[in-house]
Amino acid sequence: MSFVTCNPRKMNPLDLSQIAGLAADVAKLLKTELGAEGSVSAAANQIIVSISRFQVEHHLGNVLQQIYRTVDQHFPVRTENISLTIRDVDGAYENTFKIWRS
Repeated sequence: MSFVTCNPRKMNPLDLSQIAGLAADVAKLLKTELGAEGSVSAAANQIIVSISRFQVEHHLGNVLQQIYRTVDQHFPVRTENISLTIRDVDGAYENTFKIWRS
């Protein structure tokens, strides 16, 4: 089991780049999958998906299943966990989930 330590004096850039790379690749994939239905951004090991309030209120489960299925299909081997935040564009709802390493 490996952990990434965020120590300002000693950072392991290899581990940080692996996390950033996986999150960036997953974010690119989600952008193409969601299309015009939402926006996706990534920073370090966190991905933020913004969708309409209606989608959050009525289809959050379906959206989340689609995201997990897509990530599992395209990235079956993941070395790090990713934090996935789904929020509505109005800022009323925000839910955070994990995409676990495999």
